[in-house]
Amino acid sequence: MILKFYKAQKAQGLLFIFIGFIAIILSLHFVFNANNIFSNGLTLPLFIIGILQVYFGINTFQNTPIHLLLVQGFVRENKASMATIEIPFIHKEILFQKKMINTCLILIALAILFLFIFNNTLFLQGLGIGLFIQSLIVITANYFAAQRSQIYLKWLNDYYN
Repeated sequence: MILKFYKAQKAQGLLFIFIGFIAIILSLHFVFNANNIFSNGLTLPLFIIGILQVYFGINTFQNTPIHLLLVQGFVRENKASMATIEIPFIHKEILFQKKMINTCLILIALAILFLFIFNNTLFLQGLGIGLFIQSLIVITANYFAAQRSQIYLKWLNDYYN
């Protein structure tokens, strides 16, 4: 179960890197090839959130194997460390994932505001569409990560407590 969880975490890191690079490339494409106000609005959230996706993806991709080795060491040498170190770590991960979901829900509300309240301003409509798309991607990824973390946490609690 431990290996399965950390393989999925690493895969999610790769997915975030990929999606972030696509968003950055799209935003750069819009900057250099589509000179209209709507595209300028769309570019901003694609680029900024794309950079964040790449950052968090690289961080997850690099740190997951290191953390997996630590956890495997806990299992071999000191199983009590699972209850004192790994379980609190997963609790923090779940809390972070929930904060990300809530933040993105706020961004989706803001996107809807831009789309429907300021519907006569093309820049804000582009900004709203970009926020909506990127936030939906982040919410989806974090929802599945939170579900995976909950299952792993339940397994940890059953096995090590």
